[in-house]
Amino acid sequence: MNLRGGTTFSGPLRYELENYFPEAHYRKAIQTKEKEEEGELLPDGGTQYYWSGEQGVLYHSETGEDTVDPFFGSIEQAERYLENQADLHGQEQYENLVLRKSGNRKVMEATEVLTQQAGLDQW
Repeated sequence: MNLRGGTTFSGPLRYELENYFPEAHYRKAIQTKEKEEEGELLPDGGTQYYWSGEQGVLYHSETGEDTVDPFFGSIEQAERYLENQADLHGQEQYENLVLRKSGNRKVMEATEVLTQQAGLDQW
């Protein structure tokens, strides 16, 4: 609400509802930001998942590559990897892990995956 008027040329005092949307200001700010970051914007490749726990992130390596990678492209890939690691090295060290989405958002806990694997979810 704005108070207007009160002078001989603007008329009597009155309240007016003003719907101000600074579209020109937003457009200018976006264009300025685009110019500043030109060539620096990279696609994120979609949502990625990773296992993390108190002792850090669970890493895995792709076959034939020298790089270590903590990310999985889907929940199913992450579950399969965790199940395989639990079969090879024992379930106890993986039980406290949490599956997270890129951006550090929790998806599920490892105990859910490991109990499904053991068939305990059917009790």
